[in-house]
Amino acid sequence: MIRRVGFFVEGNEDGDPAVYSESLTQAMDGPPAPDEDRILSYLKGGEEIFSTMGAERDVISGDEWVGGAGSLVTDGEWVWPVDLVYYLSRYHIALPVDFLAHVRKAEYQAPVVPDARAREIMVELFPKRPSPWS
Repeated sequence: MIRRVGFFVEGNEDGDPAVYSESLTQAMDGPPAPDEDRILSYLKGGEEIFSTMGAERDVISGDEWVGGAGSLVTDGEWVWPVDLVYYLSRYHIALPVDFLAHVRKAEYQAPVVPDARAREIMVELFPKRPSPWS
């Protein structure tokens, strides 16, 4: 089962509470990771498995557009929205301890995700859609 990080309630109030369960404003209250730059590198190095061409406003300030919002990235075990990079770099949010342990254990290098695993993740994330690989 794929684990999720960075699916914030803010901006997704009508979304599935099982998916959008993290709070960005609460994450802003926590201490930033001392190795934030390396964590950002890991997040940027993940495999994009779902791309959108849209943009959404920053859900905290509303003063900037976040490009690609809605796109999804994975390392094969975790999935995160591409805008997590923006929120981490702008607000220096605290991420879940288990995700940080995973990133550090991987020595900040996101692994290559095999195509078969990427397809499994997509089917898990979007179970109601017919799979084009079936």
